[in-house]
Amino acid sequence: MFMRNIVNESLQLLYLSGMIDIPDTGKGTSVTRLTPARCNVFVVTRNNRSIVVDTGISFDRGRIEHALCRKGIVPEAVVLTHTHFDHAGNAAWLAREYGAEVVVQEAESEALALGDTPIPEGTYAITKGIVEIGRKIAPAFRYEPCRADHIFGETFDLNRFGINGYVIHTPGHSPGGVTLVIDGVIAIAGDSIIGTTPGKPFPPFADDVELLLKSWRKIIDTGCEIFLPGHGKQVSREELIGEYYSRIGKT
Repeated sequence: MFMRNIVNESLQLLYLSGMIDIPDTGKGTSVTRLTPARCNVFVVTRNNRSIVVDTGISFDRGRIEHALCRKGIVPEAVVLTHTHFDHAGNAAWLAREYGAEVVVQEAESEALALGDTPIPEGTYAITKGIVEIGRKIAPAFRYEPCRADHIFGETFDLNRFGINGYVIHTPGHSPGGVTLVIDGVIAIAGDSIIGTTPGKPFPPFADDVELLLKSWRKIIDTGCEIFLPGHGKQVSREELIGEYYSRIGKT
C-alpha cells in the first residue's frame, strides 16, 4: 500500500490538470472536458449526438455520472485513446450503464478485455524511477475488464456516431495509442501528448520514443490547430511542431 501511494502521488503531480477552454471547431462540433479526473475525459457532441473519449479510473465514476446527468448526455460510444488504467477504468461501466459502444485499437483490445495495464517506459529520470516501482506492483493497476464493440487497425470513422471525424493509430506511448481528429480542427491525442507543463508537450512515459515521434508527424499532418492531451491543458500547433523538431534532432 505504501508503494502504491508513492506511485499515485507522483502520477498526480505529473498529471495535474488545469482548466481547459476549448473553442468550438466552427464546423458544428463541440468538444468539452466532462469533469476533472485522473485523466481528461472529453465529450464530443454534434447535432445532439455524443461520444465520450477516455473514462478515468473507477474512483472518478461518481463525478462522471453526475456530470453526464447534469448535462443530459447519453453517450453513444466510448473511444479509448489507449487502455491504461487511468483512461479505461470506467469503460465497462459506461458500456453497461449507458449502452455505449466501446472502440479500441486492435493492439490493446486484449489488454482491455483483461483489465490489464502494461507499464510503459519512462522518458525522464524521475519517471524511469516511477516505472521501476510501478512494475513491482503492477496488479494494483488492474481495472474492470471490458469487451470492445469495435476493434480497428489504422483508422476508424466516427460518422457512424454522428461525429464528423475519424480516429488514427498513433502508437509510441503504448502499442494501441490513437488520436481522434474532429472536423479537421481538434486532435484528441491521449497520452501521446502531455499538457501539464507549458511548452513541453513530450510525455513522461512512452514504450517507444522513435515510434512516438513518427506518430507526432502523423498528428501534425492532420492539419489540426488544437491538440488536447490526456492530462493537462491544450497544446498549440506551434508548441507541438517546435517540440517535434527539437526531438527529432536528438534521435
